[in-house]
Amino acid sequence: MKRTLQCAFAVAAMLASSSAWAQDFGEKGTIAISAERLFGFTYDHARVTNNGQDTTASVTHFSLLSSSVSVGGNGGVGGVWAGFSSPRVAGDYFVIDRLSVGAALGYAHWSATVQLPGPGGNETTTTGDSFTFAPRVGYFLTFTDKIGFWPRGGLTYRSYSAEDAGGHDIAFTLEAPFAFTLIPHVAFWAGPTLDLGFAGSQHVTNANGTTTSVDFNAYAIGLQTGLVVYFGT
Repeated sequence: MKRTLQCAFAVAAMLASSSAWAQDFGEKGTIAISAERLFGFTYDHARVTNNGQDTTASVTHFSLLSSSVSVGGNGGVGGVWAGFSSPRVAGDYFVIDRLSVGAALGYAHWSATVQLPGPGGNETTTTGDSFTFAPRVGYFLTFTDKIGFWPRGGLTYRSYSAEDAGGHDIAFTLEAPFAFTLIPHVAFWAGPTLDLGFAGSQHVTNANGTTTSVDFNAYAIGLQTGLVVYFGT
């Protein structure tokens, strides 16, 4: 009985010590380091425009500590791309109370097999790498002493390469995560994400050495999760 009471008091003390987490988190000078998009659900859509003709592909993902890969298009151009939901790390700094500026960085390596069109089409395996840089601005709101809301918006730039192909795209990114305290200075967040591409291109080098370029555009809607550790300066 005595040990049970000691455990109960310890848990109560831990909860009490974290009761002011929301106020501490949004204060000027706070630094937040995050692991983002660790798992969740996403819907990816991409469009390739070549000589005025559009080719589209859509894929639904559920991922856990892995990057999503979408397959579509025709041949090497537009055939494979890494989704927006790849896990990433991020750093944010509160320049004034509640207002944060920061950026996320991500890297993914993937391998996918595509069945080539036409009679007797062979399978081809493609490997590639994707890099992500996403600067952003956020504003933290407090609901209770243990629950907060941290909407963020910015741009996401991605570059990717796959053997003789490559490309890049830029998207507007909006995130609306709700944050929940776990222990002092550690919080879990979950919420919707939107990556809306507005500019991009892909290119592929053919066997004869010529390079073909096409316009590429993608967007993704998801429900993502993350973990944030924060401390004051």
